Amino acid sequence: MARIPGTLVVTALGGAMLLPMLGSFGLWDPLEIQHADVAAEVARSGSFKDITLDGRFSPRPVLYVWLVAAGFKLFGVSELGGRLPLALAGILTLLCVYHVGRRLLSERAGLLGALVLATTPTFVFQSRQLISDLPIYLALACSVGGLAAFLWPASGKRCRFDLLLGALGLVLGFLAGGLIIGTALPLLSLALAIALGLGISHHGGGTGPGADLAESTTVGQALRSALKPLAVALLAAGGTIAVLLGSLKAGHFLLLGGEYRRMEMPPTFETVFRDLGFGFYPWFGLLPLALAAALLAQGPRLRSRPMEAAPPGAGEPVPRDAFAHLVVLVLVVAAYLVASFWTVYFGAVRYPALPWLALAVGAVLAERLGAEHAPHRVWGVVAAGLILTLQQDFFMEPQSLAFSHVVGASPKYPIELNIKLTMRFFGILLALLFFLGLGGVPERIERTRRLRLIDPIVRALAWVANELGALLRWIGGVGGRRYLYAAFALALGFAGWCAFFLTPNLSLHLSNKALFETFHSCRADGEKLAQYQVAGRGAAYYNKGQVDEVRDQGQLFQMLREQQRWFVLIPATYLASIDQAARQAQVGYHVLDDRNSQYLIISNKLAGRCAEDKNPLRRYVLSKPPTPRKVVTANFENKVKLIGYDVDDTVTRAGKFKITLYFQVLARMPAGYKIFLHFDQPANRFHGDHDPLGGKYPTQYWLPGDYIVDTHDVEIPLITTPSGAYTIYMGFWLGEGRLKVVEGPNDGVNRVQLGTLRVR
Repeated sequence: MARIPGTLVVTALGGAMLLPMLGSFGLWDPLEIQHADVAAEVARSGSFKDITLDGRFSPRPVLYVWLVAAGFKLFGVSELGGRLPLALAGILTLLCVYHVGRRLLSERAGLLGALVLATTPTFVFQSRQLISDLPIYLALACSVGGLAAFLWPASGKRCRFDLLLGALGLVLGFLAGGLIIGTALPLLSLALAIALGLGISHHGGGTGPGADLAESTTVGQALRSALKPLAVALLAAGGTIAVLLGSLKAGHFLLLGGEYRRMEMPPTFETVFRDLGFGFYPWFGLLPLALAAALLAQGPRLRSRPMEAAPPGAGEPVPRDAFAHLVVLVLVVAAYLVASFWTVYFGAVRYPALPWLALAVGAVLAERLGAEHAPHRVWGVVAAGLILTLQQDFFMEPQSLAFSHVVGASPKYPIELNIKLTMRFFGILLALLFFLGLGGVPERIERTRRLRLIDPIVRALAWVANELGALLRWIGGVGGRRYLYAAFALALGFAGWCAFFLTPNLSLHLSNKALFETFHSCRADGEKLAQYQVAGRGAAYYNKGQVDEVRDQGQLFQMLREQQRWFVLIPATYLASIDQAARQAQVGYHVLDDRNSQYLIISNKLAGRCAEDKNPLRRYVLSKPPTPRKVVTANFENKVKLIGYDVDDTVTRAGKFKITLYFQVLARMPAGYKIFLHFDQPANRFHGDHDPLGGKYPTQYWLPGDYIVDTHDVEIPLITTPSGAYTIYMGFWLGEGRLKVVEGPNDGVNRVQLGTLRVR
């Protein structure tokens, strides 16, 4: 790796992670399409100066719209056309982080910082979708990094390219995030870092741009020696921003970077912290260590009053990278404060300094991997604990990972997409690798002879622990570096899983692209598509806007009765009501594609390549009685009768099992009832409460004479569920009330006792 140029390594990594499959998964509706609509109209009209198009669209960051519109203009209005410019911006951001890290810290720090950023979920998601803040990430990396590197480079040699990069970043920041976040935040952060770093000294040589800085130069002296070119660059950036502000429409938005609207119930300060933890996983576990290292790098200055220059014999000079750590520390904290206040007055915002967090973690890992260090056992425990906490959040609420890049209200997570076990695997293994890589493996355990009776046992346990420790130390190599290398490899695999598995599979549910593809593969000449109660605009992108609107259910049934074959897109939540009304009106219909949890495509005929009815209700709503393996009969208020259930006799903790309940509908059921399942021991209980049929067929649609087959997956908590025999109870509940059990094994509180389940 040392023989390969870092620029080539970062470019190859970014290309492999961000470019493949960009056009293979559909646009999320409405999250991506609402941005695509604006960019597509700008590309069509060529109105790049007024992206609101005379007020038709709300103001938004200009640079983002320009990038997506340019992609549409070059490659057509498609997923690839819209996402490719953002993916390329992501690669440029990685290159900028590498360059800034190399110039401010070291080659290794820049390379590791880019690798950390490339394996961060929210960065991967935003680089591959239209839900993105990539332009502001790029701008902040360029502006602060370029100016800081020009002022105080690690090598002691200034480069005019850094100055140009910093000035360009200020302009890009204005276009990407407005004057406050995009331009004022980096300038004020850098100014504060300079003010705090005036006493930092370092031994170098020569002065001036392109030459070595003076020996024993302070940050103040470095600033004075660079004042003229720095002033020229800032004036050029300011003039460019002033010209853009005057020539672009919606200037008030660019001036502030958002629409002022004070929230009545603003989010609290931990909101940004929580979102940052989810989005910066797994490197969030190392963030406390990285920030502590940046603070400790200022140690000599913190113990004395800032001075222009350290006098001879005053002690060891502060290392040159202390100023770089100070810049990182100031910007990271300032960005957090700005983002927290921003949510109160302008609405939700993503944390804007994500690349600098990656650089901070890259710097501390570069130091850890660069030479042999004593184990950081406390930091190993902290990192492992944070990673385990976050993976538990992901396990309980997968949407916290899947939508970590979404600001504001998130879409409904599809329960059909189960990522819990994968998240647990990655989380536990990453926590273990960081614990071993940072904390090291303890040395030999001394045997004790205090308790002679158990001395053989102590000896045996000590021998096992020592041999295991020796094996782990041998695997980890010097200082446990191999564990950190393995953690990087696993983080890379996790990011690839997010990019090439999680995102496309989420798109199956959050985009209608697959349904339109089903229509095009099934249709014959002249056959049309209609949509009923569909709010999205997928037809504009996947069917050239050619779709008929169905006004009501009566018109829908009229179309389904026609001889001509019709295809109709419907919300999945409407399937139960349509099925109930269709069976009562004796109207036949078929589901051609049920992969999307939000929408379905139905037709009145099966033919050709679409000859299979995939209606999920046909598997769970039957007209003939099923045959359960375990027969239990119970009557609930003469409305519904339990006729049996299926479940394994023995199940295992820390997993899940299926239980199937069989019902006969006797009369019309009230609306909204849920099914509760209690698994009881004398002092313990776990639950399996759920909506009937996973919410696909609520009780108000159950018709007399139907047989309902309700299958549910029950999770068994590992820690709070002791082994043993559990009694199974079930019933129907709504709010505080339950349907009364008028016949069958009633325990006195309207619960039906089904049988027993042994948990191992």
